[in-house]
Amino acid sequence: MRRGGDPSRLRRLNSTDVLAALYAQGPCTLTEVSAVTGLSRPTVEDVVEDFVRDRIVRELPPEPGGTGRPARRFRFGADEGFVAGIDIGVHKVLVILANLEGEVREVRRSTVDPDLGRPERLAVARTALARCLDDSGVAPSRLRAIGAGTPGVVHDGAVTLCTVLPDWTGLDLGRALMTESPVPVVVENDANLATIAEHWRGAAQDVRDAVCVLAGNRVAAGVLIGGRLHRGHRGGAGELGLLPALRWEEAPDRLLAACPGTGDLAAVFAAARSGDARATAAVDGFTDDLATGTAALLLAVDPAVVVVGGGLSRAGDLIAGGLRERLAALCPPPPEVRVSALGDEAVATGAIRVALERATEDLFPDGLPVGSLPPR
Repeated sequence: MRRGGDPSRLRRLNSTDVLAALYAQGPCTLTEVSAVTGLSRPTVEDVVEDFVRDRIVRELPPEPGGTGRPARRFRFGADEGFVAGIDIGVHKVLVILANLEGEVREVRRSTVDPDLGRPERLAVARTALARCLDDSGVAPSRLRAIGAGTPGVVHDGAVTLCTVLPDWTGLDLGRALMTESPVPVVVENDANLATIAEHWRGAAQDVRDAVCVLAGNRVAAGVLIGGRLHRGHRGGAGELGLLPALRWEEAPDRLLAACPGTGDLAAVFAAARSGDARATAAVDGFTDDLATGTAALLLAVDPAVVVVGGGLSRAGDLIAGGLRERLAALCPPPPEVRVSALGDEAVATGAIRVALERATEDLFPDGLPVGSLPPR
């Protein structure tokens, strides 16, 4: 409960507390909000009525059954706005549309050629976003913010270095993805967004220090320190693939080359599961590469957890055990190794999170409240 000070400032603080409680707790009665915030019931009611009038909060129909006058119930007006998370990768463009509580409403996945040029790749992303809105029946004017993930080093919305997408270095991705409406676009490195997603809804929810290794057609890492993403001075923290000695940049290609004719990474892992000796050896070599760079990060950061994420999290049963053994030898005692449950949606999920933060920054000046809805 806030006490003292300027009355108008006090009301703003009380309003923020009430709204944060409704956002984090879900549907609540006035009495329940009062208990959570420590504010008097009349104060809560006064604040809530203002929010209902402004369509930020909505009153729910009375619950059926019971005797006497039912308690009034309210919830945050999550469907008054929407955000989009976009993952622009080497082989795919993934768009997720969610309401202001992070509830997923639409998903659109597009497969793209790795050699697709900048204009064509951006066109795929714009089209996927437009179709997500159209398929969900959400008018573009209701879009409040866009989060976008991309490989490479990102600084102030621009890709300052990217080695895996053609003509991507130097791209102002935030400006390129702006819609006709003045919607803010938050651009972030893909591994960083995957790390945010794992801390929000994934395998690192219970820790404040973690490393997320994003493994797929490229390998990169994100670092969480004290519950906050560590980007570094120029946005390059975790881009260990740029260091040739660690062998990360070419690791996926070596994995494929070791099993010619398999066609893709999923086929290599399927062959390894079936006992194919060549595929098993290739997976072991890939795990060696993964462990070397990961160990370097662990010795620098000392996290509680390592999360193996990205497309290869589907092969976590083959990688996690070997990675644990190698890390135990390289940097004892090793942290816990966990496999992401978000898979290749982690980047887009992290993009949803940063878009939510931007879309609600006027409502929650202290940051998005913990809570919101669980993943779909």
